Amino acid sequence: MCFSATASFSAAIVMGVVGIATVKASKRKEQRFLAAVPFLFALQQLCEGWIWMVLRDAQSYPYQSFFTCAFLFFAWVVWPILIPLSFYKLESNPVRKLWCKRLIYVGVASATYATFNMLAKHPKPDIATFHIIYKMDKLYYHDVLFYPHQTVYILSTVLPMFLSSLKGVKLLAVTNFIALVFCFYLFQYALPSTWCFFAAFISAMIYWIVKKNNAVEKLPLNG
Repeated sequence: MCFSATASFSAAIVMGVVGIATVKASKRKEQRFLAAVPFLFALQQLCEGWIWMVLRDAQSYPYQSFFTCAFLFFAWVVWPILIPLSFYKLESNPVRKLWCKRLIYVGVASATYATFNMLAKHPKPDIATFHIIYKMDKLYYHDVLFYPHQTVYILSTVLPMFLSSLKGVKLLAVTNFIALVFCFYLFQYALPSTWCFFAAFISAMIYWIVKKNNAVEKLPLNG
């Protein structure tokens, strides 16, 4: 089995531990936004673990909507805003900082549209070949805006990492992008679930990034 309740709960535990360690490792308030990412991924994976449980237990059906909306809130609303905001807060290069700021607005637009989708399209989870897919009601504009929204979402969640001058972030950016391409080609129908699963583990690199940059800041000046 590729993905399951066990996989999601295991990821939640691992990322919860990493997330707490990362928050504790952050020394400046500007780091707290980025440091919170692994822990928030833990909460997201916890939600999807419960979705697996709900889908296999008819008596738990009343909780399905809550956990579905909670998972998609992280996937569609939190990340396109928090990712560019995190790197905006830490960026020292004025030009790169400006572009990260612009991507915050792009992320807000993506999150706003996603919120409307959650309210209007009534997403419902379903299990398909060991993955969770989120089916939505199709409205008349669905096909027209689907790919533009996907593009805006990816720009806000991926591009800030490539723009960042923070040490170690380029490796995070490349790894995350490879995971996106991998999930898109193999699990496109379950992209929110699978990419978030891999991104959760990739976000463990943030602990190393925070520690690495704190160490650089402590280096004594020569001369």
